[in-house]
Amino acid sequence: MHTHANAAQQVTASVQEAARAMLEAGVRDVRNQGVLLRGVNDSAPALLDLCFALLDGGGITPYYFYLCDIIPNSEHWRTSLAEAQRLQDAIMGYLPGFATPRLVCDVPYAGKRWVHQVERYDRELGISYWRKHFLTLLDADDPQALERLHEYHDPMHSLPESGREHWRSRFDPVLSVLERSS
Repeated sequence: MHTHANAAQQVTASVQEAARAMLEAGVRDVRNQGVLLRGVNDSAPALLDLCFALLDGGGITPYYFYLCDIIPNSEHWRTSLAEAQRLQDAIMGYLPGFATPRLVCDVPYAGKRWVHQVERYDRELGISYWRKHFLTLLDADDPQALERLHEYHDPMHSLPESGREHWRSRFDPVLSVLERSS
């Protein structure tokens, strides 16, 4: 069973009671999959508070926290890959190994990847490059499927000014809208 909580305040007494009841009824695991959200759980203290609220209060295992997908009207919530990597490092050692959540980037066409599995990362332009590590039926006729690099882009607000200027010069009308929304 998976829950979805992004802040310690969401792990109420009712949530804790329900999770404990599921475990007592024989559900093998109750795990939490959340989303890293800028200003909500993007610091080590906030993420650890959430993890301890889940684990100590309800026996809920902190499992995954995904980087926020690149979707319309979400730019202001997104964190960069570098921020997620720092956060993953910062929380290591505070929780038991089974309860240390993995921070994951859901890379288009490549699937979920732990934030440290990146092949290459240009922090100035905010582009990370990832390989797919599995084949599907759609890949059967593609000999390059496991060699191709797939891109994931950091949010504009996380880039240094030189990176922002690079993208502004190429996509000014679109990016000005994105920057106003973050």
